[in-house]
Amino acid sequence: MRAQNGRLWSTLHEGKYEVRSLTEADLEEALNVLDDAFFNKESVCIACEIDLPENVQARRELRELSRVSALDGVSLVMKHVESGRIVAVSFNKLMFTPPPGEDPFFVKFRDEQVHSPQAQCLMNYMIAIESKVDICALYNIDCSCELMFLGTLPEYGRLGLARALTEATVQLAHELNQGQGLDDVAEELRDKRPVAVTALWTSVFTQKIGKAVGFKVVNSVPFNEFEYNGKRFDERIDPLHTFSEQAVYTF
Repeated sequence: MRAQNGRLWSTLHEGKYEVRSLTEADLEEALNVLDDAFFNKESVCIACEIDLPENVQARRELRELSRVSALDGVSLVMKHVESGRIVAVSFNKLMFTPPPGEDPFFVKFRDEQVHSPQAQCLMNYMIAIESKVDICALYNIDCSCELMFLGTLPEYGRLGLARALTEATVQLAHELNQGQGLDDVAEELRDKRPVAVTALWTSVFTQKIGKAVGFKVVNSVPFNEFEYNGKRFDERIDPLHTFSEQAVYTF
């Protein structure tokens, strides 16, 4: 991850918006976007009560998950050029098979750094869904780029910003697969070559984005299969969103 001046990937709406690589200088602002556009809006966050004002610790722990993931150097932001404001984010993580005897990244982070029941609920959900279909085994993959948290500030919705971030994530991962753009990646990860982008789409909106960009759905899981604090997920989530999709884009 660069200190500042993140790489420009694309522009939208006659140059009014820019997709750029996340930098150290922009990290805190990007994490704030998660507070305003993901932790209080995303379906599973709502199901796990992460959105409730009193559950500050859960949001702090998920911010830390995002911060650690950003250190890989593969996360992206959308900037409103005139104001310089970050208005949408895609926190991405390079995922790979851990050494023998070590847990996968999400399991290790949950066990070592997550203490709130709400954040544990969300991470348990992510781990459970991703274990239903082993994409690594299915596609013979040893490294992928996970599109982990995707969020757009509400006042900047319906402008195609999330789709542009998704497309840029695919482009970034494909370049890494070809051995390009390695200078922006954490030094210890420069030997990794992702051969796919993976995602959990948890709303009809992100599911439409995934379909439009070319992701393949490998599994769909109804929200009524999970519960937290005495209620099924579907009892808290907007009925417009009834299931999540485990999806993959392969090169």
